[in-house]
Order: sequence, then C-alpha cells, then structure tokens
Amino acid sequence: MQVEQPVALYKLRSSEPQIFLVDRRTVAMIGRLEELFTTVGLDRIPSDQLPPIVLELPATVLRKLIEWCDHHKFDAPFDESQPLPAELPDWDTNFFMIRHTLLFDLLRAARHFDVPGLFSMCCHVVQQNPLEIMGGLFNDVPQERSAAAA
Repeated sequence: MQVEQPVALYKLRSSEPQIFLVDRRTVAMIGRLEELFTTVGLDRIPSDQLPPIVLELPATVLRKLIEWCDHHKFDAPFDESQPLPAELPDWDTNFFMIRHTLLFDLLRAARHFDVPGLFSMCCHVVQQNPLEIMGGLFNDVPQERSAAAA
C-alpha cells in the first residue's frame, strides 16, 4: 500500500496584504519564484517554517495569476516557438472574461514574474504580437513625461 505524501503549501502575500496558499508545482509555474527556490534553496526549508513570500501585486491580480498557474501546472512546459491555437480552450476563454484593466495588469504580471504561457495567452486575447507588447512594456513612459524630457 502506497502512502501519499502531504502536500506542502507555500504562502504568497499580495501587496494589500492577503495570503494565498499554493503548492510547489504551482510555485514552479512562476519563473521568478522557481528561480528563487532553486538558487536560494527554499526547497530545503519546510514550507510551514517559511515566512510568506511577498509579491508586489494587488490581490486580484495575484489571485488570477495563481488560478491560471494552478490550472496549467500539469501541462507540458510552454514552448514559445509554437503558435497558440486560433481558439483557446473553454477554460481559458472563461478565465479571460475579465475587465480590460485586470487583463493588462495580468499581462504585466505574467511578463514580470516570467510566466510565458500566461503572457502569450494574454497577448492572444488582446490580439497583439508578444514582441510588440514587450516593446510597449519597456517603453512605458507616459506621453507627458517623455515630451517634457525632450
């Protein structure tokens, strides 16, 4: 008889601060957190002894980011060289039925925290090329400030 290991839950804290519990596989979907876990060795510390990991994201954005990662945590690793299908699966279509402001906040969070699959799907939803959106994120200076600097 096989005994199941208990699932270790890690605490992520939004900027508001609200705590979210996530399993290790969901944490691995968030590239920046995975890098932190592997380089600093957070995997060697029991999850109940770790303080919450603070992500400077509003709770609504962090909740959606976690929801998407949790749903896709058993998918094959995202391959940026492969185009997305013309139509997203039903779950993803329903997931992206959100306010435009939340969609763009989610897009920025996916880019900043290195969640390439979510970033590509957000780009697909707004119907823009990911490279164009990345350029826009890097050149994110408001018009008034850039005109004043000239």
